[in-house]
Amino acid sequence: MVQLPNTNPLPELAAFRREFHLPSDFEIKYFRAKPHQKDFFFKTIEPLDFRVRAVVIDKANLSKRYAKLSGQELQIEFTARLTLRASQLDIGNDVLIIDGGSNAMCRALRVRLSAECRALKRERPFNKIVGGRSRYMDGLQLADMVAGAVTHYASGQEEKYFLSLEEKVMDLWWGGESEK
Repeated sequence: MVQLPNTNPLPELAAFRREFHLPSDFEIKYFRAKPHQKDFFFKTIEPLDFRVRAVVIDKANLSKRYAKLSGQELQIEFTARLTLRASQLDIGNDVLIIDGGSNAMCRALRVRLSAECRALKRERPFNKIVGGRSRYMDGLQLADMVAGAVTHYASGQEEKYFLSLEEKVMDLWWGGESEK
């Protein structure tokens, strides 16, 4: 989850595309980027104002409680749990844009968060929960790059990209560990 002040195009991503002579609508993806592109990307986003909340889940070691859940149900489960770890003041008025999120998925997450918040006597987070396509949204492309860096860090493959944005990480939750 990457928190940005708005959904405007990011000049930092435009600079990345220019540097590598890519079309202005080129979709930046972590697992397609070459090491020198990742180096440039993570250096370029250092001054960008954003925050990160992430959950790391080892699917092979998930408890039986999650075994019967579909991929979408797992995404809703851990998105809701990650969201509720944050202060309600921190994400109260944000818009959550889910990459590839269908209307049904967004609605299911909204219902889940509403029920959890009623039970906790807490304001429901997010003004809106909508689906989007990373191809058209720089914020979702930034989230993809961050997710790739978190994945490589968590798996012990590569830590330098994660460490370059570590100060922006508000919550790195190792799913299955005790919650805050």
